[in-house]
Amino acid sequence: AAMKYLLVRPKVPAPLDLNFCPVVLAKKNYMKKVGGSPFTLEWALPRLDGCARGKLPVLADSHEDLDASIHLAGVCIQEMICQRSASELLLFGPPKICEAMQKAFSPEGKYAFEVKTMPKVCGTPSQPFP
Repeated sequence: AAMKYLLVRPKVPAPLDLNFCPVVLAKKNYMKKVGGSPFTLEWALPRLDGCARGKLPVLADSHEDLDASIHLAGVCIQEMICQRSASELLLFGPPKICEAMQKAFSPEGKYAFEVKTMPKVCGTPSQPFP
């Protein structure tokens, strides 16, 4: 289901990978289809010198295509963590998406590398990324 929201090929195909789908086109297409949703996922990435925040309109917890929102939210949070670093991840939004993000950003989750690396990046290797 996420494919119909997120897989958008560019007008000029990449010669080395004809199936290449840039994230920027995925975000654009997703926002076109979900932009008016009354539901949003918000996240905060506290760090020593401030706090980075993000927000994404998402589909309802009961929507059959919820996995599109979950996938894009994970990619957006991962991108922000890589850009700005963080000591923890705080979430606010629909319960199913928040639970999915907590699981994905756990030491055993999809984004385990970020979870294990951020304490070292932030200079606090003894404090786990919650």
